[in-house]
Amino acid sequence: MAQKKILLIAAEVSGDAHAAEVVRFLKQKQPNLNFFGIGGDELAGLGMELFYHVSQMAFMGIGEVIKHLPFIRKVHNRLVEWAKTEKPDCIILVDYPGFNLKLAKSLHKLSIPIVYYISPQLWAWNTGRVKKIKKYVDQMIVLFPFEEKFYHRHDIPAKHVGHPLVDHHRQYLPATHKKIKKDAVKMGLLPGSRKQEVSALLERMIDTARVLHKNKIIREAEIVKVGHLDQSLYSDLLKETDDFITIVQKPLNTCLLEYDAVLVASGTATLECGYYGVPMLIVYQVSPLTYFLGKLLVKIKNIGLVNIVAEREVAKELIQDDFTVETAVSEMGKLLEPENNLKVRENLMVIREKLGKPGASERAAEIVLEVLNNK
Repeated sequence: MAQKKILLIAAEVSGDAHAAEVVRFLKQKQPNLNFFGIGGDELAGLGMELFYHVSQMAFMGIGEVIKHLPFIRKVHNRLVEWAKTEKPDCIILVDYPGFNLKLAKSLHKLSIPIVYYISPQLWAWNTGRVKKIKKYVDQMIVLFPFEEKFYHRHDIPAKHVGHPLVDHHRQYLPATHKKIKKDAVKMGLLPGSRKQEVSALLERMIDTARVLHKNKIIREAEIVKVGHLDQSLYSDLLKETDDFITIVQKPLNTCLLEYDAVLVASGTATLECGYYGVPMLIVYQVSPLTYFLGKLLVKIKNIGLVNIVAEREVAKELIQDDFTVETAVSEMGKLLEPENNLKVRENLMVIREKLGKPGASERAAEIVLEVLNNK
């Protein structure tokens, strides 16, 4: 069987993880596939040749993007030149719309089928990008049923496969809700997977934990570190007296079972916390310019993915200046009241319903193969 090349762009940590699951199934079903492009440790572990690592592509906010524009253009041009020379059989773009939609426009001219996995949140804000997807993308593979309906309204081929985190986490779900033991309350601090997120959020998260510990509301707190970020980014914020705070690098399916509540950066982690039924306070901060422009464009009330998927507020959000230590302490105090904690856990069960059945990554792989073999 002749070898086939696939150009895959998964430029974020979550994209790397989700794309790796799809690639695993693709390789099982069609072993002659070779993958090239942008990814992280998981895709590299499956034999993908990385031109750039996700750690090189983690830009957060308009200021960061402008600062790195020469590098971003260099990456874009290298990928286009490679595609012109090597003529891959298929292109898979994973989320990351600012970069990927520009790349789709350039690659579309090469008449190579383009599949887009994990939709940008166009339904939330920039619906103008729908025209670009219609023009440059051959097949959308989406995670939520409402996304499929959204694209069909715009006459764009889209198939809903469900969410891959169901496959990652379903087997670890607890049979019963965790109940608070007053003298053993454990809180999780999840400051995100980007350096800019950790820098913007973690110090206030730690300050919040200090006050809660001093007031004897929690006994311990745990910071969840991501592998590609330096330990000093976390440890430099801790004092000698912070012996109740530990830094861990372990999978969420392990630590979420241990937490009574979490302070979490807005993103995919909110959905994982919701899936496990862990009460959470969502926090986020970007540059004032990014926030101002975002407010002009955003068409939905909440930015937390768990709230968007639930289609109602199941977790409080503290965004920008609303995220103060005082407010966070107050809100976390409410979440750690035993009766309220249990009630919030029950409310979060809606997330399990919304995320659907297992098998999302395999279904996505089958759609890619349809496109690849019918091109």
